[in-house]
Amino acid sequence: MSITVFPRFSEVDVLGHVTNTALPVWFEEGRQEIFRYFSREAGMRDLTLILRRYEIDFLQQIQPGHDVRIETRIESIGRSSLTIVQQAFQFEALVASGRCVMVHFDYTTNASREIDAGQRRALSGLFTEEYAQSLRETRERAAEA
Repeated sequence: MSITVFPRFSEVDVLGHVTNTALPVWFEEGRQEIFRYFSREAGMRDLTLILRRYEIDFLQQIQPGHDVRIETRIESIGRSSLTIVQQAFQFEALVASGRCVMVHFDYTTNASREIDAGQRRALSGLFTEEYAQSLRETRERAAEA
């Protein structure tokens, strides 16, 4: 999935390029569609995903005054977590990449919660091609056994 952001004046540092604190915010915005699968409320006050880890590689300077495209995909889903990969492009060049792990969380029990089969199916359109292919191969091997 893809969104486009336009750097705001407040996201530009004294050197005239977009500050690296903008990318985590933009990447979070890029994950909004995934969040909707873990919330029943429009305002997402009942969101059952928490951020466990994130990392960002800053590859090139991002220029103010020009759109940045954020691409978001699911790299893998575990029992209770999902790994999300994201890329930022400006002028069609890759300027940053990131990966985060989010955990499906139950606030009542204060513990992780399994991602059910329905959620997995709903999220399947957001899988990276590599992850989708590995799932197909796993199903084929299981069918042959």
